[in-house]
Amino acid sequence: MKNKNLFLIGSLLMVVFTTILTISCNKKFDEPPTASQINLESDTSITNHLISVKELKSKHTMGNLDYITDNYIISVLVGSSDESGNFYKSLAVQDSTGGITILLDRSGLYTDYPVGRRLYIKCKGLYISDYSGYTIQLGAVDNTVPTNRKLTSIPSSLFDTYIVKGKLGNKLSPKIVTLAQLNAIGGLATAKIPLLDTLQSTLIQLNGVGLAATDVGLTYADTSASKNAASRNITDSNGTFGIVLYTTGYANFAGLIPPSGTGTLTGIFIPYYYSKNKTYGEIMVRDTSDVKFYSGVPLFSETFPNIKNSVIITSTSNNVWKNIAEIGGMSYKGYVSGTTRMASISGYVAGGNPSAVKSWMITQAINIPSTTVSPKLTFVSEDGYYSGATFEVLVSTDYDSSKVPSKSTWTTLPATIPTGDAKFTKPVASGSIDLSSYIGRTIYLAWRYTTTTSAQGGTGYEFGTVKVAGN
Repeated sequence: MKNKNLFLIGSLLMVVFTTILTISCNKKFDEPPTASQINLESDTSITNHLISVKELKSKHTMGNLDYITDNYIISVLVGSSDESGNFYKSLAVQDSTGGITILLDRSGLYTDYPVGRRLYIKCKGLYISDYSGYTIQLGAVDNTVPTNRKLTSIPSSLFDTYIVKGKLGNKLSPKIVTLAQLNAIGGLATAKIPLLDTLQSTLIQLNGVGLAATDVGLTYADTSASKNAASRNITDSNGTFGIVLYTTGYANFAGLIPPSGTGTLTGIFIPYYYSKNKTYGEIMVRDTSDVKFYSGVPLFSETFPNIKNSVIITSTSNNVWKNIAEIGGMSYKGYVSGTTRMASISGYVAGGNPSAVKSWMITQAINIPSTTVSPKLTFVSEDGYYSGATFEVLVSTDYDSSKVPSKSTWTTLPATIPTGDAKFTKPVASGSIDLSSYIGRTIYLAWRYTTTTSAQGGTGYEFGTVKVAGN
């Protein structure tokens, strides 16, 4: 399987080199106003020149480096995110007709171009080419070697020349497809790709899939000094192969182990054909929340889809948690960044800092049927600014919500929880926590944050991707 990240193209060319951009002089858009100031969708300087992504790709001859001389503009939504480090200096964008990858010479793109943001891309003066004869990309040109001109990233100084930032928070639903469909796309004859491949660089979802048996238990990628990317084979109930889960060694979840079992997989589809093992393409996830595999029957799952950043999490019909600040007045709040959603707690601003704090996040009642085999709990957590707080997950069979949680009986579960980090780095997997002793019973799970007046000056904890499943 290939060891290079598809989206790293161009970045390794630009350590020290002189790039001559053959880019025509176009009128630069002013810094785009907010959606409340103007409706870009009715701006004739944009609407008079709109074409679809499919139309734009049809202008490209595979294998060529094509200069765009017409005043084409595409209206697209952002589907990828580089927040976790799995994407690098690139955006996968799409409209209803297909997707395309844009090469941009800057990391941290998610801050300006988050998932779901509307973008208007001015294409005149840019180049369109393809990577490995499959994935069509938009960018600038590297003329360092005149006889070997290549597509490269658009310099950050020119982002606002070619990209108009539109409305945030547009809903982007993944296209539900099958492995067989993706294999067919990956196997297209090169000349047919611009018109027939409507799935490349788009957000897709596979249902009823999981890792091949040979890949279960392996980490997403390599976390050694070499940070090699890795491809993990995906299969379905029909035994279909040909598509892989591709992760770079620079992703902040590279060292985690994907869950076993089957379920849904969401990510950006990148087609190609690798003859050695007949692989037709890869899925690149934005973070681990895109991987929802379960071993056996799911009994409880929480990815906090309705929380808001820095807002106290409250119990609603869509959020069944009890958020209880028993001591110290510190409640759990939402942490939302891109596709990452977690419950967050810190004693930093507690009165008398450091101060005694005891805060709980407690699930709804979870029934584990007597027919269940090997029920397991999994979640991820991370700490930052560690200064002595205690964070643990507990289980109770007699929790009484009419009383403070400490009045009930709780048993600490043997979860892997990080401590000692000077800053938030990456989520740590809890490990597979056995709940077999609770088969046939109803349980409550709690994440408890505790500090003392002498041991804590501001430790923060976050947790999420909670799953309970059995066979």
